[in-house]
Amino acid sequence: MNQTVSDYRFKFSVVTAVYNVEPYLAEAIESILTQDIGFEESVEIILVDDGSTDRSSAICDEYQQKFPDNIKVIHKENGGAASARNTGISHCEGQYISFMDADDRLTSSTLSDVYGFFSTCDANIPFVSVPIYFFEKRDFGHRLNYKYECESSRIIDLVHEYSFIQMSASSAFFRHKIIQDRSFDTTLKYAEDAKLIMDILLDCPRYGIVPSGRYMYRTRNTLDSALNVSKHRKEWYIDSLKYYTFWALDESERRLGYVPDFVQYTIMYDLLARFRMKKFPDDVMTAHEKESFLSMLFRALQRIDDHIVIEQHNLSPELCDYLLSIKKAPDSGTLVYDADVENQYFHYSDFNSCSSASYPVFLETLDFQENALTLQAHVKIYTRFPYPSKMFLRLISGSQTQIIDCSFYENRDEGALFNGQQLSLTLYFTAIIPYDMLKSSTKVEFCMISGSNTIKFHSFRRGNEFPVTPENSRFKSGKHVFYVTLASQSLNFEPGTPVARLKHKAMHCARVIRRHI
Repeated sequence: MNQTVSDYRFKFSVVTAVYNVEPYLAEAIESILTQDIGFEESVEIILVDDGSTDRSSAICDEYQQKFPDNIKVIHKENGGAASARNTGISHCEGQYISFMDADDRLTSSTLSDVYGFFSTCDANIPFVSVPIYFFEKRDFGHRLNYKYECESSRIIDLVHEYSFIQMSASSAFFRHKIIQDRSFDTTLKYAEDAKLIMDILLDCPRYGIVPSGRYMYRTRNTLDSALNVSKHRKEWYIDSLKYYTFWALDESERRLGYVPDFVQYTIMYDLLARFRMKKFPDDVMTAHEKESFLSMLFRALQRIDDHIVIEQHNLSPELCDYLLSIKKAPDSGTLVYDADVENQYFHYSDFNSCSSASYPVFLETLDFQENALTLQAHVKIYTRFPYPSKMFLRLISGSQTQIIDCSFYENRDEGALFNGQQLSLTLYFTAIIPYDMLKSSTKVEFCMISGSNTIKFHSFRRGNEFPVTPENSRFKSGKHVFYVTLASQSLNFEPGTPVARLKHKAMHCARVIRRHI
């Protein structure tokens, strides 16, 4: 039977597990009290004190006394966040249920925005999610916020938009009927949110998004939030794989007969946090446990399709190729050199890896001195490619080509590692270019020798100290004047002749006009 608004006392029930959050709890509660949907007529808060040993318990009781009709307090022995949330679910009288953590908060219009969307969307949509933004120690959005870039509320169909995954229960708002017969897995200390949501989505792979809402996630300065400490807990490595990763893969097979792309994408996203570990803490797992964990990790990877690995957001090219080389073993790819574009890559039977030249050169400084300029930059090198024997600049002026060797050194600490294995390293290099080599228009290409192959880098990034910008292209040192521009594959120098001055002035005017069109 379909239930209506009149079947519920409140529009929203906010279930909050409370454990030793004395410094933050009042702020979290106040963010619900000040919701513009109207707290007393629309919202109830269920505070589940999970055996707190600080004043959290007393704070819960104080707020309950202030709002006896809207705030319920349940005191229980410590059993973990999942246990506390499960206890709270049975006391919910709201049409929609959310699970805000006790040290986080909601922006003031979030509940009204979510309610407005629920009021107009398909009744079969099980939940709605809002973007996560960090505050306190960090101040930016969650890496999965790309799904909200449309800026308008809408339905996500995971069959077609399988990368728009949802893993957080805290930033989601569930229909009461969806949650009332479900519970969080109390055997999990991590991924219990993701498991509950996956269970729902396997039955209905659609949900709503409301970009105007905001869930504010506190990353504590004291480093004791779940996000900060998870990598130092055995459960994050072993239990999460056993009871979430393989459960999701096996449950998909059981219910559907296959593993949908959105399930694979979600699992791969979660696995990447483990594959980004440079080194596993020595005091977390025994040697046997670590061996077992790595075996499970690689077995899970084998159940993910190649395209799902490749399509992961924020996946570095060296880690991507490393993961694919594991999946393809014993085929580790054939090194191929393309002389026409001066580039190299690993070729597999059905795809090519990222190439050497695709790693961007980061331009750091450009210092104009009396007789020469000094350029400093750095670039990441994937260690599967032959180690560079030489870094150099290629100066092209008309039909003339000149070479300037660079001094360089490596920094392994800034490279990517997995389990102590160096996947990439950073090469810092310096070049000194005499002004005599820049007498005419000159294109400067950045190159290296890798094995016996010449590689020309294809892209650039400006560092904070690099002076060349579209608005700042004219440089003078004594009698030497240059116009410097950054092209797609080169740094270009042009002597400061009257013709060049007119040309760059016209270019500047064109940019100003384009900005105002």
